[in-house]
Amino acid sequence: MKKLRLPLAIAAAMSAVPAMASDSISGGIWMNHSIYNDDASEVTYGDTNYESLILYMDHTDEATGWKFSSEFRLGKGAFTDPDNNNTGGHYGFHKAWIGKDFETGSIKIGKSQVPFGWKTVNFWPGDEMLGGYADQNDVGVKWSADASQFHYDVAYYHVDDFGNSTESMDDGGHWGSSTTYQKGQTVVLNGSYEIAEGQKVGASYQIGKLRDLAGNADRPMEGDHSAAVAYYEGTFGAFGVKAQYMTTERDLSGLTAVAGTALDDTEVKNDRKAVTVTYALNDFYFYVDYTNAEAKTDGNDDVVGSADSWAPGMSYDYGPGWVYVEYVSNDGGIDANGMVTDGDYDAWYFTMDYYF
Repeated sequence: MKKLRLPLAIAAAMSAVPAMASDSISGGIWMNHSIYNDDASEVTYGDTNYESLILYMDHTDEATGWKFSSEFRLGKGAFTDPDNNNTGGHYGFHKAWIGKDFETGSIKIGKSQVPFGWKTVNFWPGDEMLGGYADQNDVGVKWSADASQFHYDVAYYHVDDFGNSTESMDDGGHWGSSTTYQKGQTVVLNGSYEIAEGQKVGASYQIGKLRDLAGNADRPMEGDHSAAVAYYEGTFGAFGVKAQYMTTERDLSGLTAVAGTALDDTEVKNDRKAVTVTYALNDFYFYVDYTNAEAKTDGNDDVVGSADSWAPGMSYDYGPGWVYVEYVSNDGGIDANGMVTDGDYDAWYFTMDYYF
């Protein structure tokens, strides 16, 4: 999302802050009108809902080079679930990290973007069949560096989010719940190579554990998870193309929440595919996100097969923000255990934001 940074003078009352410092605080608001493919929407013409206030706070200590960056959201449109986040409300940090740039690379400590493949372009429809592996921000340490045309990231995320939260904020609802299990102790490797100007290929891999949150005060690590993705990103003038292929596995064995069920001795597996095409025209930006999930879990592959999602849309830059018109059509989804599910869903989304 767009961020318009407004430098702020440091007041005399803040004399304890180092004299040489770079500060910026900015904010924004977004709101959405949704029209769903159901009888209620045909009568009411949809709902205006999911408003959110967003605050961006950044600070750099010029004397040492250490910096802080955060994004805080408040409101029902914060893309977070109060039942499974650390605040118990519709608010929280989308990101909050402390870092520093070195000659050889940069480090981020805290809640930062997981370097794994790429996320979808659309605003409101979200990550769809990439659920759980797209716009993820987890809590840990990340090292990023460049060497000529090669970029790489090495990261360790100790936990999915602060506390017992299983809400990454944005791409949430795909990693258990605050009463079942939580993703943790995850190592992520990512590398990309610029094969030509505006084009790159890359690959990412992650492997980690699942923490049992159901009925055991010690919260032991019982299950595990892994995923790999190969991806491409290219820009050709006003056109953009992205593609990726992903494999995922999740072993829930030993977790209290699935004890005695079929998931206790079954690995959840599926393959994900995604293609995004974009076109920029002056202040307009057009895009189509296509994502697919193919069930590979024993017993679920014959029942569900695969699920597709189409999310075409456009945005218009009117100056201090954007206006979005987007549509999404799905014939399935991804549940909290990473399983591919059946179910039709169609909706129109009209969104407007303003940044200051």
